[in-house]
Order: sequence, then structure tokens, then C-alpha cells
Amino acid sequence: MVISKKWPFRAAVGIILTVALVLVPGCGKDEQSISETVGESAKTDGEAVLYLNGSAVSAEEYGMLAKENSSQISMQYTTDQVNQEDFWETEIDGETPYSHLADLVEEQLKEYYALKELAAEQGLAEDYTYEELMDSMKEENQERGESSSEEINYGLSSFDEASYYKYWYSNLETQVVEGLIQNSVKVSEKDCRDYYEENQEAYTYDVSVSILYGEISGDESGAWNTARQLSAALESGASTAEIEDVLGVSLEELDLNSADTQDGLSGVYANRWEIASGLQEGEVYGPYEDQGMFCVMKCTGRQENEQASFDEVKDQIERYLQVQAAQEMIRERIAEMDLEPGEISEKEVILQAVQ
Repeated sequence: MVISKKWPFRAAVGIILTVALVLVPGCGKDEQSISETVGESAKTDGEAVLYLNGSAVSAEEYGMLAKENSSQISMQYTTDQVNQEDFWETEIDGETPYSHLADLVEEQLKEYYALKELAAEQGLAEDYTYEELMDSMKEENQERGESSSEEINYGLSSFDEASYYKYWYSNLETQVVEGLIQNSVKVSEKDCRDYYEENQEAYTYDVSVSILYGEISGDESGAWNTARQLSAALESGASTAEIEDVLGVSLEELDLNSADTQDGLSGVYANRWEIASGLQEGEVYGPYEDQGMFCVMKCTGRQENEQASFDEVKDQIERYLQVQAAQEMIRERIAEMDLEPGEISEKEVILQAVQ
């Protein structure tokens, strides 16, 4: 596994941006290792604000984070306090605002540098400097600016330093978690079963429905006519094989329940569950239009106040426990990060950043 210079944009994965950044493999971009993007090794010029496990944090990187987090600190004080002269250096309730900001920046840097270390250990990336990362941002922005006006460009048209930094590390964390799951995390069936037994209420659903579901696309009038024929065929009790053979429509057999309504996915899924949950066994719904598709469904079974079996949710539990274990490994590495002061004063960098 390698970390691409561009993470493709489609389904949201927790990007820490105030824009609709989405990520899905296969956007037509060739994957490149991070070392190809931002350089093969970190460089140290002898001047740093901090050293984390020996890696230098430049004044540029530290200052960018200080500026980004300054409002989070100032919001904790009154307007009069913030507006007073030398606010950042004035002791308030036993603490100076700049030292509070320094603590916050250090916490973030420990997290990001722990991710860099783990990425290198997992073979996902080689080391790189903040300067090299910003060179990668410039290249990204240039390529976005040069892209054809006809090409769909999801998310930001260009990044600034702070947004690219967050974008990068959010995706790096995703890659590190996946790498740890593949290479280091072990979850047994017993672990899964124990979790299932201890959290049975999480796998009890109010409503469970089984449905036959079909989607028809194409010319609007033709697709609508086919959808009406599908609805009539389902009403008549025709078999799935007969329907698929005569109408050329593929039907899906789906089991949906209130414990897994697929929240966060596209509106198609949410709408489908909302309709299906209200159907009684044998009832047909549709055709109805949903995001350019004509849809029909038939309820083939309905249960209420049922509990999912272990076999039904085993894969879901295993994935959850794997992610939790990987995230715990990341937290442990963050806690182990050794921080040493550098040649440049944190206070000086902060005061310059917040002016």
C-alpha cells in the first residue's frame, strides 16, 4: 500500500475541512508514494522550535498551527481580556494564553509526527519535512488550476497551507489505520463473540424487513414503463427468475433493519430504508424516482423487536474492533513521543503568528 499524492474524491472519510472533500479509490490518478511527492528524507537545518523523537519542527510549521489554533484559545476569554494590551503574555487565572496555545500545538504535533513514524514503519511513506509537504501543495494547486474546465473537480479548487496540512494528515491517519489492521492488529472470533455478548442491545432492532428491489435507468419514458411493468409483475407474484428473464431487470434481495440504516451514505439508501421500513409482507411500493433511477420494491418479510445473530454481525464487529485496536496503537505512540525544545523560542513564534 502506498500513499497517493492525491487522495481521490468521492465518499466522505472524515476530512477535517469545511468543504465537501470526498474520497474513493479509482479516480483515474496513478498512485505515488509520499516520498515521490515530498522528498525521500527529512532535512534539518540546525534551527527548530521543537524536536519530536529527534525530528525537527520548523518555525513555519509551528507558526502555521499556532495561527490556526489561536481563535480556539482566545474564545475561552472575554472580549475585554482579548482586547487588552499584551493579551497573549498576560497571566489570567494562573495561565498565560500563549502557554495554553503552546500546549495545544504540541499535542497536535505529537499526533502528526506519531502518524509520520507509523506510516514509515508500515512502509506507507518515507520521512519528509514541512517544506517538502508545502512543495507538494503547490504542485497540487498547479495541477488543479491547469485541469480542464470540463473535468469534474470535487472539493477545493486550491489549498492554503493549513487546509492542505489537515487534508494530508487526515488521509495519512486513514492509511496508517488500514496498515496497522493489515499488519499488526489481531482480532479473534472469541474477541468478536465476547463483544457481541456484552453489547447485545446494540444488535437489537425495532424493525427488520426483507425486500426484492429493482432499479431501472435509461430513457425516461422507457424506464418508467419498465418500472411499471416490474411493479405489476411483483404484485402478481411472478418469480424473480421470470421477471428478470422477461423484463431484463436485475432484482436484489436485501435485508434491512433499524440497527443499520446506513446513515451517512447517499440519499438513495436513506430513502430506500424509510420506504421499506413502512411496508408489510407482500406489499409492493413504486415505481418511484430517486436520483435519476426508477425504483420498485416488494416486502418479502417483516419482523419486529428481533436481535441480529452473531453470524450476521460478526464481520461488522471484527472491523470495529480492528479499528479500535489500531487507534489505540496510535494513541500509545503519541503518548510515547519524546519532545525536546529547539533553538527557536515557542513563545516568539506564537507571538509573531498571532499578531
